[in-house]
This record gives sequence, structure tokens and C-alpha cells, in this order.
Amino acid sequence: MAFPERVEIIKQIQELRKSKVVTYFTSDRRTFPPDFSLPALKTILATEAQIFLYDQLRSLGKTDKLDLFLYTRGGQTDSVWPLVSIFREYALKQFAVLVPFRAHSAGTLVCLGADEIVMGEAAEFSPIDPTTGNQFNPLDEVDKHTRKGISVEDVISYIELAKDPAKVGLQGSDHVSEAFQRLSEEVHPIALGNVNRVHTQIRILADKLLRLHWTGEEEKNRIVQVVDQLTKKLYSHTHALNRREAKEILGEDLVVEATAEEQKLLWQLYEEYAQVLQLRQTFCRDSLVVSDQPQQELTIDGGFIETEKQSFIFRSRCRISLSSKIPQGVQVQVPPGQPMPLIPGLPVNIDMRVLSIGWESNEKGV
Repeated sequence: MAFPERVEIIKQIQELRKSKVVTYFTSDRRTFPPDFSLPALKTILATEAQIFLYDQLRSLGKTDKLDLFLYTRGGQTDSVWPLVSIFREYALKQFAVLVPFRAHSAGTLVCLGADEIVMGEAAEFSPIDPTTGNQFNPLDEVDKHTRKGISVEDVISYIELAKDPAKVGLQGSDHVSEAFQRLSEEVHPIALGNVNRVHTQIRILADKLLRLHWTGEEEKNRIVQVVDQLTKKLYSHTHALNRREAKEILGEDLVVEATAEEQKLLWQLYEEYAQVLQLRQTFCRDSLVVSDQPQQELTIDGGFIETEKQSFIFRSRCRISLSSKIPQGVQVQVPPGQPMPLIPGLPVNIDMRVLSIGWESNEKGV
């Protein structure tokens, strides 16, 4: 479905909810093998989108009720506060997030900053405990060019385990110092310092977001309980919270179930985005191996920011070059200036060069 058809669904949602709608949809397309990736196949919430969201809000103007239709597996926590802040600037009375399916990690944080969260039947939140990464993280044993992410809650759980050694059959009462020394031998101390910083940051951020609408003194304990639940009491970052669990944690004054009419329109709009981004189709690396095309250019669409008035698309353009992996001791004569040809029966090298990537105007109305 193209942009003009999606606009009709957006308008129906607006009419039903007496609001204005901005959509923010990021791709999470599966790949095979799972560790294979191409730019834009998996897109995240990021600060680069802020100016395009602002453009959309300016085109709509300030309005009493403003809805954000959101689908994401997560992203940069630094992008959350600016996003929520600018949406609340343009929502004169109510800012709501509409969740048809997944609003994980940073997406869950965005929802914490809303006055109302409308969850569809398949809607999911996730814990907000982050995974940190910087140049001091351990190297990945499989891909030596990348570094492993460190789960904040994994580090905290390790220290808590050291405080209670009986769980693993150890005697004594205090193994914390020894455990921390072993940990700092395996993980750079600066990387561990970053873990502590991010742990504090995420709790402060969640607290600030909830205080945007839970302003009374009586809400302080409630905020602490919610932050604890979402950062450390679910024990798995991959746990998906359904709307029943979300209501238990956040309360029915914040989380509401989509009506039958809302459910129909929210899922219809989700399906249209999923179709154009091919989310139900796994992208297989071997599909790039075409014997008569050793070089090809590939365009991948990875997300949308839309209103009834205009559309922005996240897009990458790559040049793919294929060549055969030549066994040691084998020589192949190649004319000067020509790439290594594809030789039937030999494994294939896939070399990728990114020509452009980022948000741009969806001029063709994809």
C-alpha cells in the first residue's frame, strides 16, 4: 500500500479519536543467517529522527489531542526525552501513544511519558534495563570487528549473586570483593563504570517521564515501584509484557485497551507498514548471490514518519560486490581492472559499500 492509502487510515483514526496522528514505524525485519545484516533492515529509535518528527508536528500545528502511533524494538535512550518533550509541546491537553504491537525498550520509555497509552490486543512492552556499549567493552569472539554489549541488569545480578553465595553452594558470607575483582579482570573498569552510569541514567529518565503526568506527592511511591518493576524485577530484557501486565504495573488510569473500532484501524495501519517493509519475509543473504550480477545496487526501506500531510522514509542505498573465495594455492588470471569473477562451486564473498543512509522525503509516496 502506498502513502495516499495509509493517509486514509490515519484520517479515520483521527476522526474516531478526535485527535491528530503522527506515525513512527521502524523496521525489525528478520535475516538469515541471524547475524547477517544490511543497513535499514533493522532500524531503531534515534536522535536523527527528531528533526523530521518536529517537521511533522509543525505541519500539523498545536492541537488539543495528539497521538503517536508507534512500532519499534527499541533504540537510543538519548532520543526518548527530546521526542516526548516536543510531542508534549504540541499537545495542548493530551498526548497519547497508540501501540498496535511492539513498543519495546526505548519504545516503552516513550510510552511512560504519555498521558494515555492505548494498547491493542497484540501490544507489547518490554523491560527498560539497557545494554551498554563503548570502545572498552569486550571484543566479540565471533566477529572480532565488533564489541559485545553489556547488560546492566546482568552485572547487577552477578553482584547480587556474590552477596548470596549459598545459591550456588558456596560457604561464607561475603564474596563481593572477590567477585568484583574477577569481573574487572574480564571487563575493562571503564566499561563497568559506563554500566553504573547508564543504570542510574535510565532510572532518572523513567522517573522524569512519569512525573510529567503523575505530579502529586502521593505518586512518588508509585513511580519508584514502576521504575523498579521495569528495570530489575522482570529479570529478562526479552520478556514481553502484554496489556494486562502493563495495566497491573502502570495502572488503568494510564493504560487503556483499544476499543473494537480502534483495534481494527490500528492493526490495519500496522499491517500496511509491515507489508511495505516486508516484515513477514525473512531476508536471506544468499538472495544477493546472482551469478550474472557480480555488482548490484540495493535500496532498502527501513521506517516511516508520517502524518496526513507528508511522509518521511528511512532508506539506505548500498553497492553489493560479489567475488569467489579462492582456495589457498589456487591462482586465477583476472584481466587488469576487472573484479574477481564468480566461479561455480566456490563460496562467495559479499562486500558491501553504503552509498547513502538516513531519513528523507518520501517523494514517490511508497
